[in-house]
Amino acid sequence: MRRMCARIVLCGFVLLFTVGMGVVTASEVGFSGSVGLDISYTPVPPASYNIGSDLTLAFSVSGFTFTSATGFDLTGFQSEVVTLAVDLGAVQISEEIRFEPHFTWNELSVDLSIVGVEIGFDLILADIGGPQTPSYSMGSVLELSSSIICGFTITSLTGFGAEDLINLLGGIEAPFSYQLLYLFNHLDGVCAAPIVLDVTIVPDFYFEEELFRLEVETMGLIASNTIWFDETGLTKLLFEMGYRFEEPLMAFLASMSLDGGFAITGMDFIVDLEIDVVRFTSHTSFAEVPPPSLIPIVFDSQGFAVSFELCSVLITTATTFDSSFFFAEQLIAIEASIDPVTFKSLTTFDAAGFAGQCIYADVQFCGVILFTKAEFDFSGIQLVTIGFELAFGI
Repeated sequence: MRRMCARIVLCGFVLLFTVGMGVVTASEVGFSGSVGLDISYTPVPPASYNIGSDLTLAFSVSGFTFTSATGFDLTGFQSEVVTLAVDLGAVQISEEIRFEPHFTWNELSVDLSIVGVEIGFDLILADIGGPQTPSYSMGSVLELSSSIICGFTITSLTGFGAEDLINLLGGIEAPFSYQLLYLFNHLDGVCAAPIVLDVTIVPDFYFEEELFRLEVETMGLIASNTIWFDETGLTKLLFEMGYRFEEPLMAFLASMSLDGGFAITGMDFIVDLEIDVVRFTSHTSFAEVPPPSLIPIVFDSQGFAVSFELCSVLITTATTFDSSFFFAEQLIAIEASIDPVTFKSLTTFDAAGFAGQCIYADVQFCGVILFTKAEFDFSGIQLVTIGFELAFGI
C-alpha cells in the first residue's frame, strides 16, 4: 500500500509538472514568488515550553503554481504540505500532498468551467488509521454548480467514500446568514489562524453523502435551501429567507433547520443595518431541546455586534447572552492601519471577567512584511510568534 501511495504521489507530480512546463513554453513567462518564516513560543505546563517554526515557499510561473509549507518544533519535523496547481483558463488542475509527519493526505482536483457551468472532481487518498496503524482509503467528490439564470445559483456535491461535504463550501451551511453575520465572523478571524476544512474519508468506496443547494438573490429577495442525503435517505434540511434594502443598507433574515424526520432542530433571526461608518447586527438563535421535552426548540442565545470607524481606527465589538439571557461573552477588536504599520487587538471577556488578549502588528516595506503576534490570558503568555514574509516578482 505504501508503494501504491508513493506511485500515486509521483504520477500526480509528474503530470502537473509536465503540463505546467508546457504552459510555460507556450506563453510568455511571468515569475513571482514568496518566502515566509515564523517562529512561535508556546509554554508547556507546568514548567516547560516548545518552540516551533513554519517555513513557506511559493512561486508562480505563467499559470503554474507551487507552494510548500514545512513545520518543525523542538522534537523535529512535524508537517509538510505541498500544493501544485496549473491554470489552463477553462480548466484548473491541482494536487495537494500532506505529511503530518507521516503521509496523511493526497488530493487531486480538476475544475472545469463551461458557459456558466462549473464541474469539479476531487480524488482523495487518505490515511484514516493514524501513524501507529496506518489504513489507507480512497474517496471522491463530484461538484456541479451553475449561475446561468440571473439571481439563481445551484450547487450539487456528491461524495463517494467521503462525508462532511459542507467543508468544501467553507463549512458554511447558510450562505446568506454567513454574509449578514460578517461582524461576528470577522471577530473570530482577527487573530485566529486559517483553518483547513477537509471532507472526511471513510472506509470503502461507496456513496456516502449528497448535498444540494439552491440560492436566490433578486430584487432584494435573498433565500437559500440546502438539503443533505446519505445512503439511508434525507438527513437534514436548512431554509433561509430574507430581504435586503438598499437605502439605508438593511437586511432581515430568518433561517430554520430540520432533521430527516422534518422536526425543527434550530431557528435563527438576523437583522443587519449599516449607516455610513456604523454597522449593527443582531442574531437571535433557537436550538433543539432533547426529549422528553414537549417544546421542539427554545431560546438559545442572543448576540449583538457593532462596528464603527473613528479617526481611521476600526472598532468592532460583539456581546453574547446565553439561554438564560445572562452575559456569556464579549469580544472587542481594535484595528488600525497607518502606512506602513498595521495593528490589531482582540480582547475577550466571559462571565468570570477577563478571558484573553491577542495583539498583532506588522510593518511592510520593499515587499517585506515583518510581523509579531502575542496571545495571553489571566494565567500568562499562551503564544508568541514573530516572522517575516518576502514577496518578489519578475
